Amino acid sequence: MKKSVIIGLVVFLCSPLAVYAASIGDAETQGRFKFGIDLDIEYMFKRDMEFKSASFDLPPGLDITNAEIKNMFRPMIRGSFGIFDFLDVYVKLGAAQYEGEMEWEVMGITWISDKIETEWGFAYGGGLKGAYTFENGFLIGADLQYLAHKQDGEDTERDEIFGGEVEFDVETTLQEWHFAPYVGMKFGNFTPYLGGKYSDVRVKIKDEFGDWLKFEADKNIGAFAGISYKIGERFKINLEGRFIDERAVTVGLAYRF
Repeated sequence: MKKSVIIGLVVFLCSPLAVYAASIGDAETQGRFKFGIDLDIEYMFKRDMEFKSASFDLPPGLDITNAEIKNMFRPMIRGSFGIFDFLDVYVKLGAAQYEGEMEWEVMGITWISDKIETEWGFAYGGGLKGAYTFENGFLIGADLQYLAHKQDGEDTERDEIFGGEVEFDVETTLQEWHFAPYVGMKFGNFTPYLGGKYSDVRVKIKDEFGDWLKFEADKNIGAFAGISYKIGERFKINLEGRFIDERAVTVGLAYRF
């Protein structure tokens, strides 16, 4: 089996999958022709991944197991514009850094284990958010979002049979999107909300030998819950958690012009 296969796979597990932690943020829209700037700080604890294809055939009997992304830290700035009172369009720019691990098994025996740590990489994306608030404070909404980024990383590969470690350089490219409907309720300055989401993540890892591997998220259906608090007329703070498909949390600060 090619060493590059191991390298690529490992990277992927820790690759920009961090983007899986794409946040919903404030449940409300900001109003027609109004601008807003948000700072979202995300931390992703874990997301499981699934191997899909490679640029070469894998040997019979080889299984890739326990692949996951974890310890991902990603700050991003979001700029929003209200097209209508109930609809915002936004762009996101930021950076991400994370770790990950995985195992290669042959006949149920762990042969190789990999751990990867990425460098800080540029992340970008955008989306649409729609929300309608009724007179009693109840609101319904949905968020459609796309994110992507490319990063370099270092893969530490350990031979679990004979011992010893080898390090490799890798490059990962990630594309991810989600659709997330939700409901909420306004109580004075507080707006708690909860919902579900469908997310799909596609990752391509290219090693220093030119070989590539492709992966998808193991789970696509998830849930989230959060709460926003309005400070004065222009500021809001937000706390959000995401579960099932991933385990992640986001803290946000928003300013409305």
